[in-house]
Amino acid sequence: MIAMACNWAFAMPFEPAAMWRQAVDTLAWMSLMPDDPMLRLAIYSALALVALTLLVMVQVLVLSELAGRRARRRRAFVNIWRPQLAMWSLSEPGSVAVSGTPRSKQEQLWFLLLWSRVQRQLRGSARERLNTMFDALGMTDWVLAMLRTRAVHRQLVALSCLRYLADVRHWSAVSPLLEVRNPVVGMAAAQALVAMDPTRAMQRLIPLVGERRDWAMPRLRALCQQAGRDAVGTPLLAELESASNWSLRMVALIDWAPPSRAAPWARRCLTWSSVEEDREAIDTTRCAALRCLGELRDPRDRMLLASQLDSPSPEVRLAAVQALRRQAGTEDITLLEARLADSSWWVRQAAADCLVELPGIEPERLTELLERLEDRYGRDALRRAMAEGVR
Repeated sequence: MIAMACNWAFAMPFEPAAMWRQAVDTLAWMSLMPDDPMLRLAIYSALALVALTLLVMVQVLVLSELAGRRARRRRAFVNIWRPQLAMWSLSEPGSVAVSGTPRSKQEQLWFLLLWSRVQRQLRGSARERLNTMFDALGMTDWVLAMLRTRAVHRQLVALSCLRYLADVRHWSAVSPLLEVRNPVVGMAAAQALVAMDPTRAMQRLIPLVGERRDWAMPRLRALCQQAGRDAVGTPLLAELESASNWSLRMVALIDWAPPSRAAPWARRCLTWSSVEEDREAIDTTRCAALRCLGELRDPRDRMLLASQLDSPSPEVRLAAVQALRRQAGTEDITLLEARLADSSWWVRQAAADCLVELPGIEPERLTELLERLEDRYGRDALRRAMAEGVR
């Protein structure tokens, strides 16, 4: 009976008279339904399943056809506008006429995506020419309207466009998006603000670093790189100087502050008295301070760096060796030789590399040092460094 229903569904005629006859036959057939309620329920369920299957098939076919048409329209749109964008990026403003503007909302979205993709590949004056074209087409108002929607993908497209425009006039429209709960939208807004005004943007962003823990540190470092050290240094150091506001996430960004300006903070960090429950935070902060002073290469910090070689934390000892490596001399051989017996493999390797790199050290002296070493792990580290010839 189920097979009969399926055959009827797929072989149904489409002429009105034939359809009427088929309907009459169906009613007659249904009058012959069994009296058992369970059998009737099974037949009705089979018919409903057939009808549902047909509806799903029709839906899939309709959606596939609509998607195919949309894809063809988009390809045609891109084929028209990509050459125009290329010509505008190479020509002087006003020398190339624009053939129409995107009409529908769908075409406007396609244009913004294409424009952003082309901008990603350009630099300098070519990017400025495309910005001029963008304004000439009147797309700025449409982008600002997209920022006010709740659709996340439209907000991201708009923020990408505003990032390439880098026009500080749109600051007030972008700044509130830093507070949204979506971390992707917040980070995109931060990138747009940095492109508009790096100094002002970092003054706004640095205080949020400790609060927005959903912002990944690699993204924050990329923001600092985009803004530059001069823009990052002042607000970052101001937060670090505040005993109540700074966090380890801010300490992780100290590499993007100018070493000469961060040096006073770094020196104070290396003289802190550590508390047992704050050991991890203190060690992380000291490692950052050692990296800062190591990059500064101030001879006056030599003894301060050397004092951290005896830290109970292997991470701090490693950072101290790496910082001392930038300014060590032959007078530091004794300090570095002691680190060849360190319990940490990384510290031993760093000390060996530092010894081999010392300016003016002779191979004979390194060989003599190797022979008198009692720690076999230290000998292995120094032998490896000498064989590699690190210089």
